[in-house]
Formats: sequence, C-alpha cells, structure tokens
Amino acid sequence: MNMNFRHCVLCALTEKAAAEISLWEWPPPYDVYSFKGRPNGYLMDRSTWGNEQFCLLSGDSLETVIGQVACQPDQGALWVGWALAPRLCGQGLGALFVQKAVLELRRLKGHEGRIFLKVAASNQRAIRAYQKAGFHYRAAEIDEVPYTGQPESFWIMQAGR
Repeated sequence: MNMNFRHCVLCALTEKAAAEISLWEWPPPYDVYSFKGRPNGYLMDRSTWGNEQFCLLSGDSLETVIGQVACQPDQGALWVGWALAPRLCGQGLGALFVQKAVLELRRLKGHEGRIFLKVAASNQRAIRAYQKAGFHYRAAEIDEVPYTGQPESFWIMQAGR
C-alpha cells in the first residue's frame, strides 16, 4: 500500500473515532490487542481526549482514522502506546506510523524529553517497526497482558534522540 503519512494529523480523540477504534480487531497472534468486545474505559474516558488520547487522521476532511495514540507523562518523560488500524497492519507501514505519531506528539504536547514504550517481547513485528522508527531496547520486565491477566515478558524501549 502506498500510504503517505505527511498529510496525517494527530487530533484529540472524538466520540466517532473512539467508537470506530473500539471495534478494531486483529488476527492471531495479534488478537490479544483487539478492542472489539472488550470494555475499554480508558479509551472511552472523555477526560483523556486531547490530553492523553489522540487519533491520527487522514483524508481531505480528516475523516479517516489511521491509528490511535495514547501518552502519559511520568517524571519528565512521556510513555506512549498506539495502535495502527488493522486494515493497515502487515504492509510495512508500522515504522512510518510510529515516526509520525512521535513527531505529532512532540508538536502537540511541546515535549522534547525522553519517550518510552512497553511492548510484548513476543511481538517481534512491532519490535522491528519500533527499531526501524528509532526506538532502542532499554530493559525487560514481566507484566500482565491486558485483558488476559497472563504474565509475559515485555521490552521497555526508548526513542533515540
């Protein structure tokens, strides 16, 4: 797919975008990340929209949801998490999406400091995209997988700058 992220814009999450994102589902082995059929109070918490919860939009009138982006400040650093729309996954777009999301978050939040993320060590597709986008391994930890409660090894990665 020939996706150009230059014209995408990070915007505060909206009810319409949140409703669309809440229906996203990925095929195995990525189905553990699917939103569909799972209550997600954080995603639907309007008080986080434009502060911690954003959506990457494209199109002439910015009507197409490309991805969901979340961030949480912590002691001068920014912890991020995101999801690329399932229809765009597996096409080599992950690194471009991550680079655009980081650039837009820095612009919107005025954040020039460190940026971190946590990714399941088993999610090699995401890890490759993050590395290609400039993130580097910093540490590993055991944590619970969201929605399943199962313990898994996660990598902590930091954006290179």
